[in-house]
Amino acid sequence: MNNRNKTIWTILVLLSVISIGAAGIKLYPINNKWDAANKRADNLQFGADEELEGVIDFLEQRLKERNAFDFTLEKEPLRLTNVLYLTDARGRMLRYRNTNKLRVTHIIDGTSTQYAGIQYRGQNYTVIVGDSVAGGEVVWIDVDEVVIVKGASEYHYPVAGLAEEENVTMENNSRNEF
Repeated sequence: MNNRNKTIWTILVLLSVISIGAAGIKLYPINNKWDAANKRADNLQFGADEELEGVIDFLEQRLKERNAFDFTLEKEPLRLTNVLYLTDARGRMLRYRNTNKLRVTHIIDGTSTQYAGIQYRGQNYTVIVGDSVAGGEVVWIDVDEVVIVKGASEYHYPVAGLAEEENVTMENNSRNEF
């Protein structure tokens, strides 16, 4: 090998050592940062911390307790009869608040049988003679009333609003005759 080859090889080796040393010096702080990041990742816990989990458990327990409460109102604010007062043909106020009373709402005059519409305890029933309602038996259905027998007692229930309307009609007719 001649001097020229030796010089070239010496320069190449020297440049290689310098570049490797410079790269080592440049990469050393990055390596330290990488090691620190690995240590932090090893200490990292996934999920919530203990204090937050305790608060969440407390709130969930209070929500379960509150769901157990049952709120009922004495007066129903959305019920229309609490706001409006309904009247019959003569202007007298009708009271529908006591739903335990039996009330005849209408009569259907069929071809062979008569049906009566009855409201009792908030339910609507259509009955014929022989049916039982409100602890009694329907024995008579007329265009004006329904007769129910309970034990030894006989109860007459007129059709709601019918008697007042007939009286008003009769008064108007008598005025027109004169």
